Amino acid sequence: MRIARSLVPRAGVAAGAVLMAAGLLGGPAQAAGGAPAASGPAATAVSAAAAAVSNTDQTVIRATAGLSPGQSWSSPDGSTVLFQQYDGHVVLYKNNVPIWTAVGTYGLGSYFYVQADGNLTAYDAAWRPLWESRTAGHPGAYLAVQNGGNLVVYYNQRALWWSNYRPADADPECLPGRLCP
Repeated sequence: MRIARSLVPRAGVAAGAVLMAAGLLGGPAQAAGGAPAASGPAATAVSAAAAAVSNTDQTVIRATAGLSPGQSWSSPDGSTVLFQQYDGHVVLYKNNVPIWTAVGTYGLGSYFYVQADGNLTAYDAAWRPLWESRTAGHPGAYLAVQNGGNLVVYYNQRALWWSNYRPADADPECLPGRLCP
């Protein structure tokens, strides 16, 4: 069966609407006051939908928060920035140097979400997953953007996944980029 090209974007939008209705996705990131978030890796905008909470070490991004191209979340000191680039690439920067990427998003990524089920997922324009943290099944999990240059998914005070280095509270048997028991 052949699908007309004009139907593919509509199907992607419909799939996104279904995911949003199910509570797995939220709206795009916005700066304070509802304006679009600033662009560039040095931007410090945090999604209003993220219910972001910062302490001195990390910014907490709650479920259903998302980024669209040109938007970012940053650590409290602004040195670590997770940026959804205009080319689709999802990149973590530390002092404006790229230190981690969601592999497979370059040229394709359109949305990056902290889903209600605890999974981090990058989607293309048709809402097909390109990359995921594999942390689904943990409702209430959240993403932490840390000053030290790390992204961490926490659930019940326990690190499930991290981008670059093992948090001090992680199980010593866990490996970077993998779901921990």
